[in-house]
Amino acid sequence: MTTQNAALSHDAARTPARVETMILMCVALFVALTALATWTWGLPALAMIALALVPVMYVVLILISVGR
Repeated sequence: MTTQNAALSHDAARTPARVETMILMCVALFVALTALATWTWGLPALAMIALALVPVMYVVLILISVGR
């Protein structure tokens, strides 16, 4: 195994900690954007975000019931 191959295999591998960090950063960004939208436009922005997330929650509930 050459040095170049070792570097490529190291970059391609994603550790679970890195994936968890990415997920947590996405959640933090979503919460920050939700807070900013609510601060800017008030409760209508919060209601529209909740309405937009209804299909997402349906998918989550279906995946939970299937067992994935």
